[in-house]
Amino acid sequence: MSENFFGDRGFYARRARAYDAMLGSPTYNRICWGTRPDQYAAFAARAIGSGDGPLLEVAVGTARATALLHVAGRRPTTLVDLSAPMLEVARESIRRAAGGEVPGRIALECRDMLSPPDGRRYETILGLGLLHLVPDVGAVISGLGDQLQEHGSLRLASLVRGSARSNAYLKLLKAHGDIAGIRTAAELRDLAVAAGVGNVSVDREGAMAYVTISR
Repeated sequence: MSENFFGDRGFYARRARAYDAMLGSPTYNRICWGTRPDQYAAFAARAIGSGDGPLLEVAVGTARATALLHVAGRRPTTLVDLSAPMLEVARESIRRAAGGEVPGRIALECRDMLSPPDGRRYETILGLGLLHLVPDVGAVISGLGDQLQEHGSLRLASLVRGSARSNAYLKLLKAHGDIAGIRTAAELRDLAVAAGVGNVSVDREGAMAYVTISR
């Protein structure tokens, strides 16, 4: 399976720095999604702190919520995105957080997240703001699950239905083709369970759902 479900891959690439600033805006996140950037970072921190083995962050974008966390961690880490401009912003953020160079244990790869080279396996796979971008949630979860080690876990986030304002914005994004689907947290959980990768739990804050799947 390949990562062929995304629409205009150049859309965010052309707006990488603006997108980075938007993700970090407390006002934008509060008004549109009823969330805060530190909630994303807290979810990522729990994922990064969940083990010591290889970690993969998929659809990493600009690593707005995770650059400092990856530098502070000690795990072998791979950051993957299809957009070279977004990865370059992520690289700059990690370099600044490290106070010099990107640590040698952190690799940034511009590639398909569902096609790991050399059959790599990871203890933890993290994906922030991912599942609302894909039309077939089950297939993506299964594809990522194939990359997990025996006792690994997936930590994935997705925009879901929330307040009337959030729902209206989701409809606008869907109509514009910026997201693939609008789901409730319960629907997202059902799709994750049906993928059969492991035990599923879902938490929701505002219009953001946090999915944890553990083997």
